[in-house]
Amino acid sequence: MRFSERSLIACAICSISSAFVPIIHTPQHQSPRTTRHQFTRIYAAVSSVPSNSIPDEADVVVIGSGLAGLSCAALLAHCGKRVVVLESHDAPGGAAHGWERRGFHFESGPSLYSGFAMERSPNPLKNIFQITGEDCEWITYDRWGTVMPDGTKFAAKIGPEEFQDVLESQGGPGAREEFAALMERMKPLSDAAQALTSLALREDPAVVVTLLKYPRDLIATLAQGQALNEPFKNIMDEMKIENKFVKNWLDMLCFLLQGLPASDTMNAVMAYMLADWYRPGVTLDFPKGGSSSIVSALVRAVQKNGSSVCVNSHVDEILVENGKTVGVRLTDGRKVHATQAVVSNADPYISNKLLLNARKSGQLNKAATDHLDALINTDKTEGGIADLKSFIHIHAGIDAAGLPDQPSADFPAQWAVVRDWDAPEGVESPRNIVLCSMPSLIDPSLAPEGKHVLHAYVPATEPYADWAGMDRKSEEYTKKKEQAADFLWSAIEEYIPNARDRAVPGTVQIGTPLTHERFLRRTRGTYGPRVEVGAGQTLPGHKTPLPGFYMVGDFTFPGIGVPATAASGAIAANTLVSVFDHLAMLDKVRLPEKEQKS
Repeated sequence: MRFSERSLIACAICSISSAFVPIIHTPQHQSPRTTRHQFTRIYAAVSSVPSNSIPDEADVVVIGSGLAGLSCAALLAHCGKRVVVLESHDAPGGAAHGWERRGFHFESGPSLYSGFAMERSPNPLKNIFQITGEDCEWITYDRWGTVMPDGTKFAAKIGPEEFQDVLESQGGPGAREEFAALMERMKPLSDAAQALTSLALREDPAVVVTLLKYPRDLIATLAQGQALNEPFKNIMDEMKIENKFVKNWLDMLCFLLQGLPASDTMNAVMAYMLADWYRPGVTLDFPKGGSSSIVSALVRAVQKNGSSVCVNSHVDEILVENGKTVGVRLTDGRKVHATQAVVSNADPYISNKLLLNARKSGQLNKAATDHLDALINTDKTEGGIADLKSFIHIHAGIDAAGLPDQPSADFPAQWAVVRDWDAPEGVESPRNIVLCSMPSLIDPSLAPEGKHVLHAYVPATEPYADWAGMDRKSEEYTKKKEQAADFLWSAIEEYIPNARDRAVPGTVQIGTPLTHERFLRRTRGTYGPRVEVGAGQTLPGHKTPLPGFYMVGDFTFPGIGVPATAASGAIAANTLVSVFDHLAMLDKVRLPEKEQKS
């Protein structure tokens, strides 16, 4: 292994945590019945280039306008690269898009964002906003609700203060002490996990230069490097975490964050999550206008520097000549030449299909074919990594008569419903946890006056096999969707007892794994691999063995979630620009000030 590779891996082990700022986000699509988006006010202000205005050539072609692709494109454009982003659908944003129906703005995912409203932040997406000079208007709030299996409800403020009462009431004797001891044990890991920014990473020898911009932080992080890379299970065993509520709570937070229970999660991720979620004064953030405004800010960042985001522009093939990626061909036959690189924000199954002709014609070297094959290998007995399960969703507009117009301890804007801590697969059991959101409590502009907008979903626990092969027009599929809707309504009605009776006609939309697969081309409806730290599984980087071809998104390092996918796009962009441009971008990043030790 070359020195540059060792350096990158050592630092990536640590700085991965920066990309996992506690943001619980699950991408979602519109229902199969909503075949066209009604652009929101956010999108009305963003003029994506129509497909008939696609340039013939660019320095970098980005396939897909998800957050990873847009983050990459925004930074490349900022550094003066000519970039064209090609999006199949009629609106940018990929899994982060929003849409309107009957005056309701439907949010693509009820996310718990943090680290955006603060001026100094370790959040990679916030850092991209700082670099590009484009951002959203952020609304802050501080509560998140939980419904326990026995029906108990609480919506304590995030942070350490009110959670102590939750530990006492839900965990019983010893819970507070056990959690406090765990937090103390995690403190040196938390300090190390927050030391470096993932925006300093790149995938070439110049990573040494960019990381040494933060010498003190680099030393502090490397001192804990091995421990940060180990599974959290080791610390749980060391600390003898036995309180059932504490264990269940950690499992739920970890699962919502990255799709795995706490025992299979990397210490770096746990350290960052605990430090950020339970720091004094912490708040949650919500982008005014919904996730669409995040997409809008990134599109503006691309366009203001002379590059373009083109919708209704489906890529049919990645072109390879003389063993190097040279551009793409669209479905209508047009070609866009890439003088430097093609970056794919599509999942690896689709990226493989786009390179099928190049493979058949012998244009791919063995290392490239092996790499691409490994990305879609889900057989653990052959060294593969299984994909996460899929999702079911319900979106609806409801009558708000008699309901609160602001979130509170008695009526939170977002809540999780846990049905059974002892289910066979724990938090990963199908339909065991439901996340519910009423974002119009935070941002009233998302619903007409006197109304609220709702969204509920299961977070990566719905087996795709239960839906595979179904005819979407069949009675069987319709009944299965109705069953899913009934289950999701029951979770919503934990806080709104008559919610389904309040539904505004024409607004109820059900999303299934087949919806995910059809509308956003997410193969088998999944949003990333189920990486188990203790099993020696790792995510691939972005620079592939095929010259000129890069991959970004939730199937690449650092993984799933909004900040992680933004970081993946940033790392690819960093690698494609000069070290001088990279350092200039880092000069614009405003990280939290470190406490001076006495």
